[in-house]
Amino acid sequence: MSEEGTTPDELIGTMTKRAEFLAVLSSGPMEKRALRDELGVSRSTVYKVVRELKEYDLVKRINDGLALTLAGRILETEYETFRRRTEDVCRIRRLLLTLPADCGISTALIEDAEIILPERHAPNHPIRYFEQMVSDAECVRGLSPVALPQYVDLFYERSVSGGMAAELVLEQPVVEYLVTDYSDQLREALGIGNLSVWETENTLPFGLVVAEGTDDKPDAICVVVYDDRGELRGLITNDGPKAVEWGHETFEAFRDDATLVGGE
Repeated sequence: MSEEGTTPDELIGTMTKRAEFLAVLSSGPMEKRALRDELGVSRSTVYKVVRELKEYDLVKRINDGLALTLAGRILETEYETFRRRTEDVCRIRRLLLTLPADCGISTALIEDAEIILPERHAPNHPIRYFEQMVSDAECVRGLSPVALPQYVDLFYERSVSGGMAAELVLEQPVVEYLVTDYSDQLREALGIGNLSVWETENTLPFGLVVAEGTDDKPDAICVVVYDDRGELRGLITNDGPKAVEWGHETFEAFRDDATLVGGE
């Protein structure tokens, strides 16, 4: 920048303080009067801000008015990305706080993600959403640290009667529970060939479903958040390509470190 000794922190501070001005200029050059009218600020404020932005080489004057420099445009774009990511985190922070700090959640998951929470009048809302997601899928890959009866019945019906293919990585106690309490259903589902189950000795930090949809349903991902007692706290859902790709990569990482119990 033009002033020697300018630190990144000072520049970040200016970007934060003047983000609204930079965002307006990102759409194209603008005269000071138009900038003042657009932002609803005084002439003295515009002069002060423009002078500050020029000192940091973020804006310059051209024939059409004030415009972002290349440095200004790059930093404005990066700041806007950071701001959107901050909004994403704020929106799902309630569930992020329940997860371990080292659980491997990626920004690919949280970008434009939605959360499904139990509500006072609809405590089973997340489970209903989960059930619909699996019911609409042709193929599912998943991780699960728990075994809710609703999950067991759903995957049994979809794999046996619905023809859905499923690959599941389950914690060891979950596999033991299925073998003990659902041995006939498990044996039948594995025998048909639509279901493959892996057992992991690791603690799964969250549940996961990566659903490959039908022609009218997009592929989607759902992270199932449980607390330390195994109680469902909510879902983080996303159908963006990067989020779905992260889901496949996460599933495969846990699967590669697990032992095949049955299926192919």
